[in-house]
Amino acid sequence: MTKIDLNTIKKRTAAGIIALTSRTLILQVISLVAFSLLTVILTPENIGVYVAVTAIMRIVNFFTDFGFGAAIVQRKNELEERDLKTAFTIQMFTTLIIFLVVWFFQGNVQEFFRLSTAATQLLLALIFTLFLSSFKTIPSFLLERSLHFNKLIYPQIIEALVFNIVVVYLASRGFGVTSYTYSTLLAALAGIPFYYLVSPWKIGLGFSVKSFKVLFYGIQFQAKSILGTLKDDLLTTTLAKFLPFSQLGMLGWGQKWAFFSFRFVVDSITRVTFSTYSRLQEDKRTLASSIEKSLFATALVMFPILGGLMLTASFFLKFIPQYQKWEGGLVSLYFFSLNAAVSSLSNILVNVLDATGRVRTTLKLMVLWLFLTWSLTAIFVYLIGYNGVAVASFLVTLTIFITIRLVKQIVNFAFFQSIKAPLISVFVMAFAVYLFNSLFVTNIFWLAGSIVVGALVYGLVVWSLAKNQILDYLKLMHK
Repeated sequence: MTKIDLNTIKKRTAAGIIALTSRTLILQVISLVAFSLLTVILTPENIGVYVAVTAIMRIVNFFTDFGFGAAIVQRKNELEERDLKTAFTIQMFTTLIIFLVVWFFQGNVQEFFRLSTAATQLLLALIFTLFLSSFKTIPSFLLERSLHFNKLIYPQIIEALVFNIVVVYLASRGFGVTSYTYSTLLAALAGIPFYYLVSPWKIGLGFSVKSFKVLFYGIQFQAKSILGTLKDDLLTTTLAKFLPFSQLGMLGWGQKWAFFSFRFVVDSITRVTFSTYSRLQEDKRTLASSIEKSLFATALVMFPILGGLMLTASFFLKFIPQYQKWEGGLVSLYFFSLNAAVSSLSNILVNVLDATGRVRTTLKLMVLWLFLTWSLTAIFVYLIGYNGVAVASFLVTLTIFITIRLVKQIVNFAFFQSIKAPLISVFVMAFAVYLFNSLFVTNIFWLAGSIVVGALVYGLVVWSLAKNQILDYLKLMHK
């Protein structure tokens, strides 16, 4: 692999953000359409079972993911074939062994988590997809390292289409939780060939002690992911022991809608900029500018979407009878939305710490967030019930000021200046939409008008406050 110059980094970063954002938009639209249909067809309990089982699967996943992908992307020196073979071999055999262990002890798992037979089969299917995913990790990470994110679009869209079409069809035919089982397996199998089409890599087995030591950075990076899993997924599986699956379904419903824009915007930007920040570690001025542009772009899109969602969600449930069964998830949706707004900015900053090699710093942050999440969740679930999960998650995000200070020790950047215009604009938009809703919204058609009013008000205000920033960003995207 050849060294990439600064201009190429800028161009590929902009192209990567466009590619991943457009891809994520397509994926999220597909996912949301399917989820909207599923929330009509399935019960909150069915959705709750899926939430719990996927959380269990992600816990299993941290025993199989050693963070080699992050090491491959972040590594400054050239990669060798033995590095790739070592990473692939370790992950493939580990995932296979884990699947066999869970298969053998499935009865114990089923009893412990109070799972039905269908839910247990879904768990086995999800864990088997971890084994299948080992075959697509190397092609994927090679594209990320070279900043060719546009090529990742095709296999991921294929997977999303297969999964969502199959799951909705089977759910409509009365398969219930089993709908997720078949769709998960088919989607995983369908995607593999396309990864090798866009990023050819000859599969090979091998193990090198030297390569393993070189990739040790990935082990440290994975430690952060493990803490994240303990913070979120282990918490979900623990809640499954104490809360009914229907209440987990309400939490899952609120979180899904609240984090729609997060998956659409933040995941795309952080995935691209991890590689970008890694290559700009020595150029502090350009790094600061990149961070500020990332924060501005994230706030520009995230704030109005989340603000609009919070202002209109209750009206959608009121005017669409099929969705009224989800009214119990509204409080969770509000607090998860606030969580997503703050986390979208925090993730950009954590990404900077990781990309510049401050993995131990992010580990300390994760320990703090793990402690706060578990302790605050226990307190608020006890005080107000299952909605306390969302309340606690928002309160934890308020520690963002710590992350800001840590990044400022690396590079001098303007945090509040970067998000000021979108923040002011969304408050003006919220006031306008609230007035419009109070005076006019009596049916679904007036609600659509409220959304249009909100978009126009936000667009006009943010343009008047940040016209030059928006134009600069559009020029960068155009180039």
